[in-house]
Amino acid sequence: MAYVFCFGDSNTYGYDARSMFGERLPEEERWPAVLKSLSGWNVINEGMNGRRIPRDIWSLENFDRQLIGCGPIDLVIVMLGTNDLLNSFPPDMKKIGTDMEQFVRHMLKHPSINGKGEKILLIAPPHTDIGRFDEENAWYDKESGKFGDCYQKIAEKYGIRYADSGQWGIALAHDGVHISPQGHQTFGKNLWEILKPVR
Repeated sequence: MAYVFCFGDSNTYGYDARSMFGERLPEEERWPAVLKSLSGWNVINEGMNGRRIPRDIWSLENFDRQLIGCGPIDLVIVMLGTNDLLNSFPPDMKKIGTDMEQFVRHMLKHPSINGKGEKILLIAPPHTDIGRFDEENAWYDKESGKFGDCYQKIAEKYGIRYADSGQWGIALAHDGVHISPQGHQTFGKNLWEILKPVR
């Protein structure tokens, strides 16, 4: 059985945008659980609301502890960057790319990965859709469309695996940021199509 470690933000955690107090979607509706159901693998959900790309000592060491605590891992799936984008002014994809590249280098040095690029899957997040509420925010949506090219270049440079969820038609909740329950199903199924063994 494969062991998969999913490291992400609220869209991995399974934040329910319909809730008033930050509740979580039922476990079976979150994309890591969808992947687990389809694959039969042990899929560990380490999503956290508000998480940004680790870049300081504390956040990098926290990642290290979480990964070590899971024991032997076959694949680390990382989907981060949306919070970095939405908390920057003006939105700066170049800075996000620099931070992600630094994090990828850090992951490759982790003893659970040991330089094996095939053990990391970097996923470009879904495109945001917050401009529909305020045209002044449309530039964030435009920048979010650059995640794919940005992360693909990083993946190719370091020999890690890559996927662009911005191409999967992921349905978002009313806030234009968080993945809807339907979107989680779509996400998990598309991810499985990439990861499932060749038959």
